[in-house]
Amino acid sequence: MVELRHQVGKETMHAEQGIPFSEHIMAEEFPAHFLAPSYLPAYVGTTDVAKHIRKFENTTLLHSKNDQKSVISLFRVKQEDNETPMAYAQRFNTTILEVPAAHQEVIVSIFTQRLRGGPIFESLDKKAVFDFLDVLARARKYMNLEDA
Repeated sequence: MVELRHQVGKETMHAEQGIPFSEHIMAEEFPAHFLAPSYLPAYVGTTDVAKHIRKFENTTLLHSKNDQKSVISLFRVKQEDNETPMAYAQRFNTTILEVPAAHQEVIVSIFTQRLRGGPIFESLDKKAVFDFLDVLARARKYMNLEDA
């Protein structure tokens, strides 16, 4: 108990000297791979430490999240010259999973625009489909007809 009081007393004294962290924290070494964030200048002791720490936490939180792909990224997925429509549909579907806010009509429209000509394209062009699962079903139907 005496040791604990002594430790608390040291930390209180450390804080009274204007150092925001305990001696224990100040003695810790940074990991070897640590890089100080370039978007936040080092704390020099002339500003509010709580404000500096909040800014660090907020910017670190913002930089720690992976940016989600937008609907525009679907335009980058197009059917390659030697790619089957089904392989293209599967690759397109993988990209859709990374775009959470995409509407079905937009997905179908982009898929159809990036699809090379052929019976599947003609079928989608003649009879509108508004759900990507229906597009996949129609693509499977045409692939099965070609295999038969």
